[in-house]
Amino acid sequence: MHPYQNYIEKLEQEYNMNVDEVIRQIYIGRDEGPSVTARELGIPRQAVLHFIREFDLRAEKHAYSGVSSKLPQ
Repeated sequence: MHPYQNYIEKLEQEYNMNVDEVIRQIYIGRDEGPSVTARELGIPRQAVLHFIREFDLRAEKHAYSGVSSKLPQ
């Protein structure tokens, strides 16, 4: 079982997309940091940092910062 399985299920159910896409939309799409991303999603910052590392989003954020967000502002 994934260490943050409860948060994965919560986010995927709430946003109806994969957790990596949910994190990507805020962290990269809105160009927010981990703390703001965590606050927006209602999950711990440590969980967001874990997902950023797991999905290699830091490299993606620095390589491309023009993704438009599908989530409401």
